[in-house]
Amino acid sequence: MRKFLVLPVLLGGLVLATAGCEVSTAVSKTVSADKVEEQLDAKFGPPFDDAGIGPATSECPESLKGEVGATLECTVRDATGRTYPMVVTVTSVDGDQVNFNMKEAR
Repeated sequence: MRKFLVLPVLLGGLVLATAGCEVSTAVSKTVSADKVEEQLDAKFGPPFDDAGIGPATSECPESLKGEVGATLECTVRDATGRTYPMVVTVTSVDGDQVNFNMKEAR
């Protein structure tokens, strides 16, 4: 069963978003690879730590464009060394807020 997570991300400074995400990016409406990685790491933190497969570390090759439909494929590695390809997709952009979801790539 696939689960989708929609995360709001705010651009233009460190601002706490509705779902508790903090993101700082340039005015060009992009979410830096570092910030996307932070969101992935947070998603795969506790309770995965308790299950023995966390904490996870993520790696994204580039920044995510703040355009609806833009995608970015990242890799999440759990504490056992297993990797999971994750696709991050922008679902909406509202002013400086970029919302995206994450799902395992197939």
